[in-house]
Amino acid sequence: MENKLSSILVILLISLIALTTYWLKLEVIKELYSEKSLLASGPDFYLNEFSTKQTTETGNIKFILSGKKMTNYEHINKTYLKNPKFTKYEGGNPYSWITGNNGEITNLGDEIIVRKNVTLTRLATTKKKTMKLFTDSLNIFPNTELVNTRSPIKIIQEPNIEINGVGMEYDKKENTFKLLSNVKVHYEKIIK
Repeated sequence: MENKLSSILVILLISLIALTTYWLKLEVIKELYSEKSLLASGPDFYLNEFSTKQTTETGNIKFILSGKKMTNYEHINKTYLKNPKFTKYEGGNPYSWITGNNGEITNLGDEIIVRKNVTLTRLATTKKKTMKLFTDSLNIFPNTELVNTRSPIKIIQEPNIEINGVGMEYDKKENTFKLLSNVKVHYEKIIK
């Protein structure tokens, strides 16, 4: 009798697990189709060859976001970008820019994500040479002046420094630049 009871309990437990797994599968499929149907319902608006500026309180340009195409889906609070270019200004002049193949604006513009073939270029100044950073994804927080990634990066600092690593955090206000892991530096001595 006890052997039959334990067998019945095991069968009930296995049946409960199977039903729960089946229910979870149906929920995931339902969520997947609802997300696709929201995107399939069409954008709320789109812009071709767009450019938008944000200025400081004094009217100076803080940054310009431009690109080939911007498509907004208000019902999922996302805006998708094609060939975005984020240009940061300092003292009325371009200071750096970030480009990529595509991107996304989230959190009502508090975060801009640039993806695929991302290049960050800092222009030369009187104290610093041109610097380029290459990665596959960058998160830009324009209001707090933060830029970060968890992806592998490559930095080329003219004329002869190459830095590789994984992950990066840049805080413009604190003037800090951190490479998070696997940092390798290659420096070539200039022969005169």
